[in-house]
Order: sequence, then structure tokens, then C-alpha cells
Amino acid sequence: CCNRTGILTQIAELSWTADVPSEVKGLLGSCVVIPCSYNYPDPQGKAKSFTGIWLTTEGDRVIYHPTESKIVKQYQSQTKLLGDASKNCSLMIEKLQQDDRGPFYFRIEIEGYDRASYRNNKVSISVMVLIFEVNEDENVSVSCSVFHSCPTYPPDFHWSHSGEQHLQTQKLQNGQCKATSTLTFHSNHTDHNRPLQCTVTYHGGKHPETSKTFKVKCKCDVISTFDDSRKSLTGEVKLNAMNKEQRNLSK
Repeated sequence: CCNRTGILTQIAELSWTADVPSEVKGLLGSCVVIPCSYNYPDPQGKAKSFTGIWLTTEGDRVIYHPTESKIVKQYQSQTKLLGDASKNCSLMIEKLQQDDRGPFYFRIEIEGYDRASYRNNKVSISVMVLIFEVNEDENVSVSCSVFHSCPTYPPDFHWSHSGEQHLQTQKLQNGQCKATSTLTFHSNHTDHNRPLQCTVTYHGGKHPETSKTFKVKCKCDVISTFDDSRKSLTGEVKLNAMNKEQRNLSK
């Protein structure tokens, strides 16, 4: 009997299909990566040269193109296609702004062969603005996460605040990796209104960064356990604090 699963898999591989999330989350002012992969019918191996393009669904404004002059001014020098364009259509947007919400879609042009627009696989970006409040004289943990596609050269993290650092890496699907740096430090009144920056250096010299300002409450104010998590494809910040009374009870 024939292998039905094998036949279905082969048909899927010979179709114009794309795998893109409907929404990703990004931090205002930071960078965000839209994970994306696609397939195309090429039974005779004619596809050789690929041009990947990202556009807005409204007005078909070009936000990424290998030729910089074809990109609308707002996105020039702000977008980059990651990985091998023959299968990987992942897009990085730097210095994320409030109006970078999309929706966006991917288009592939294969020289001397064919072209296709994946309009049904549109993606929107949820732009987040984070404000953090912690107590004075508390232990604070902050995590900065980025996605990258080069496991041989993982990104380097640099924090503007001193403290204990821990690095964790994770392999994901479609050749993507996630690197997370966690900084732990003891808060005091000098941290109030002080920017906390996480700068990431990618192989090749790219330096995306995110900066958030802490609001430090006087230690005479007692609050309950604080756990605030904000997640994104490009950044993740977690704050955890316990007041002195709770810390003594937990011993």
C-alpha cells in the first residue's frame, strides 16, 4: 500500500506555503524579529536567485528590500532579512516605533522562475511600553532576550548596571536560537529614575539596545510580592521583589 503521509508531505513541499505567526510582541525602541519560513514548487531545481521583500498590507509599502532605495524612508536602515533567503524569510525590525504595528506580509521573487506574495500569512506587531516599579533595598532580576540565527556566534550582552549575570541559550525551530541574559542586583535609592540598558552585540557588529527607567519606592513603603512579566520575540523583562518581612518568613 502507498504511504499516504509521504505523498501529502511531498505535495506540501511543492506548494507556495509560508509559516508566519499572526502576531509578535516587541518592546518600544528595541528590535523585534518576525520568524518566517516558506516553501515553493521547484521540482526541477530551477530556482537559483531569490529576492525577499516585506510589505504592508495597506498600500503595499515596502518595508524591506535588498535594494535600500526601494524601501520607504521610515524603514530604511531599520530592517534586515535573516538567514538564507531561499527558505528563511525572518525579518528583524530595529528601533521599534508605535506605528510599526503592521500588518505586514512577505513576497518572494525568484529570478527566471516565478514569484509569489503570501498575503494570507500577514503578521501584526504588538508594541509594548514597559514601566517598572521596585522597592528600595530589594533583590531585582532583569532578563534581556534576543533571537538570532547564527549558533556558532551567539550575541554578547552588556548591562549598564553592575550585578551578577547569567547567560542561557535555547535552540528553537527553523534554525532560530534564543539567548537570554539575566542580571541580578540589589536596588537602592540611587537607582530611582536611572535608566537600565541592555545592549546586545551580534556577530558583525550590530548593536540593538533597550533602555528602561526604574521607579524605586522608599523602603518604608511595604508592598506584596511583585511579579511582572512582559514577553516579546526580541526582549523579555522580569522583575521579582520580596519585602523584608516576607523574606524573613520564607527562611
